[in-house]
Amino acid sequence: MQNHPVIKLIQQSNYIPEIPKAFGEALNMLLEPFEFSMDECIERLNNVPGLETALIQVLNYTSTLNREFLTLKDAVLYLGAKNIRMIAIAYITRLLLPNSSGRAKIFNNRTYWKHCIGTSIASHMIAAKTGLCDRDRIFTYGLIHDIGITVLDICLPDHLDRIYTMQIERGIHQIAAEKIVLGGITHSEIGMWLCDEWGLPDEIKEIVGCHHYPFKNGNAGDEIKIIYLADSVSSNYYERLLGTDTTFIYTERTKKLLNLPKEFIEDMANKLPEEVAKVNSIIDFDLF
Repeated sequence: MQNHPVIKLIQQSNYIPEIPKAFGEALNMLLEPFEFSMDECIERLNNVPGLETALIQVLNYTSTLNREFLTLKDAVLYLGAKNIRMIAIAYITRLLLPNSSGRAKIFNNRTYWKHCIGTSIASHMIAAKTGLCDRDRIFTYGLIHDIGITVLDICLPDHLDRIYTMQIERGIHQIAAEKIVLGGITHSEIGMWLCDEWGLPDEIKEIVGCHHYPFKNGNAGDEIKIIYLADSVSSNYYERLLGTDTTFIYTERTKKLLNLPKEFIEDMANKLPEEVAKVNSIIDFDLF
């Protein structure tokens, strides 16, 4: 993967921000906050440029308390590990978006971000229904599952525009279009590479790499199956935002393994637009 021509182009673009390894270490701590010292976690988060400012801005914007938060420790203690994890992942995603419109001329990253939020919400709903995994953790994973797309937007915007055009004008499935334009790899592989570069937890890397093919390497774990189904449902929501007729069909095998009735999935899809609007107003990139 490291030697793939597209990965080399991404590296040579010099647009990928450097994230200290301490960020990945802190995320691992936030995944299991009761097993680590919060002071150690805060120390690592302090090494991520700009993160403290972003967290405090979010906290002061959303807090109803009659006080101002000034330090990272204030933010962590008040928001808690789950919320810090969500905002931290939103923050590193924001690092790949240089401005409100991104670098691609045709692809709209703000619209695509709604798909990521939709995947998070759908994942949360499925986890709550099935009880198969932590619903707050899976919500966080939904935000970052397509980080390979944001890498393309910031580093190779012309490539992303070609992929997007093939989808919209020629009706080619996104994954097929990516393989054509990117020489055999997809945003999933690019996302996995970035996870390695940034030292993100292995379970995040697995979500990023396997959310389109949950059974590629054998029987997938529950989190992968949930993200896969949620991503498919949210992709249909995204296609409606674009005004296209493309439909993403998930495998019946996944629905059966998760023991989910058709009615639940249809109800979840109907609720997505309103729920995405609510969450999008909370995770507001303009605050960062």
